[in-house]
Amino acid sequence: MTKGPGWPACSTEARPWQPGDLEMVPRSRRAKITGSYLAAVTPRIADEPSIDLPGPLAAGVAEAEAAIARFDERIGARLASFTVIALRTEAASSSQIENLSAASSSIAIAEHATRTAGPHRPNAELIAANVATLTAAMEGEGLLEVAEIIEIQHVLLKDSAPRLTGNFRDEQVWVGGDGYSPHGATHVAPHHERVPAAVDDLVRFANRHDLGGLAHIAVAHAQFETIHPFSDGNGRTGRVLIQRMLRNAGLTRRVILPLSAGLLNDPARYFESLNRYMSGDIEPIVSTFVDATFSSLENASRLAEDLVAVRDSWTDTISARTDSTVWPLLDYCIGRPAVTSSAAAAGLGVSDVAAQNAIDRLVESGILRQNSPAKRNRIWLVSGVLDAVDQFMERARRR
Repeated sequence: MTKGPGWPACSTEARPWQPGDLEMVPRSRRAKITGSYLAAVTPRIADEPSIDLPGPLAAGVAEAEAAIARFDERIGARLASFTVIALRTEAASSSQIENLSAASSSIAIAEHATRTAGPHRPNAELIAANVATLTAAMEGEGLLEVAEIIEIQHVLLKDSAPRLTGNFRDEQVWVGGDGYSPHGATHVAPHHERVPAAVDDLVRFANRHDLGGLAHIAVAHAQFETIHPFSDGNGRTGRVLIQRMLRNAGLTRRVILPLSAGLLNDPARYFESLNRYMSGDIEPIVSTFVDATFSSLENASRLAEDLVAVRDSWTDTISARTDSTVWPLLDYCIGRPAVTSSAAAAGLGVSDVAAQNAIDRLVESGILRQNSPAKRNRIWLVSGVLDAVDQFMERARRR
C-alpha cells in the first residue's frame, strides 16, 4: 500500500486476549484464538497541517463541491420537499451498505406503525430508525460535539439494541474474521480504553474550517470508521455524520445529498478505501467520495425530476377549490412515501377532520391507497412517490 503524502498511518499494539469457554469453540480454532492480538492505534489528526492531494484528485474534489452547490441551489428552489424524501433514500442506501434491506413500502409503513416488541426487529424498522437518526442529526447546528455522536447512535439503536447505546463501547470489536476472537480479523479497532480520547481528537478535526470540504469530510469519516467507537451501528452512524459535516461545510444548505447511494454503487471499493486509509493512504477514500458524489447527484437529479412529474400529474388529476386542504396535502405527500391523518394534520397545521377529508379525496383520485383494511391507525401509501423511490434504489444498486 502506498502512503499518502504526509498523512499518519495507524500503528498497532499487542493486547492480551482471554478466550471464553473453549468447549464452545471448534478444536481446529482453539490454538488460533489464544495469546495476544494486535489492535489498531489511531493517530492524532486534529492538528494535522493540511490534507495534501495530487493535482488531478484535488481538481476532482473542487469539481464535486461545485456540483453539490449547484444541485443544492437548483433542487432546493424547484422542489422544497426534496430533503424529506432524500432523507429516506439516504437512510435506505446507508442501511443497504450494511446488508440491511427492505421494500420501500415496508420502510414507509414502519415509520408510522407500532414498533415490534422484543430485540429481533424487521429490517424495515431498523431502516426507519435510520430515517429518524438522520432527521435528528439534520436539526443540529454549529460545531459537532461528542455527546451528539453518542446521541445519533442512540437514536439509531434505542429500539433494537438499547443496551449498546448511551456511551462508547466497553469491549474489543473487530471487522472480518470470526466471532471467537480478533485473531485474523480484517480490522481490529482500537482497544476500548483508547476510544474516548480518539473521538475527542476526531471531533476537533471535524470542526476545523481550514481543510476544505469534501476531502475533509472523507478523511473524518475514514477516521471515525477506523476508531469504530460503538459496539454496533458504526457504519450508519458514520454516514449520518457525513450529512452533518456537509451541512456544516456549507456544501448543502437547502437539501440533503444522498451520498450513500453513490457509495452503494461499489461497496467493495468503499470498504477497501477505508482499509487503505489505515496505512496512511488517504487518496482512495477521497477518490471514492468524489465518484460517489457524482453518482449520487445524477441519481438524485433523476429522482427529483420523477417527483416533479408525479406532482404535475396530480395537478392534472385533482379538481378542487384553490383554498382546499387538498393542495397543501399534495405538496406534503410528494416528499413522503406514506402518510397518516394525524401526521398530515400536524404537518399542515389543520384539523384532523380537514386532513382526513383531504386524504379521502386523494384516495378517490387514486393518489393514495390504504396499506390495510384496518379502521384504526390507518396508513396511506403514496404510490407515485414509492415508484420513484424504488427506481432510485434500483439505480443505486446498479454499478
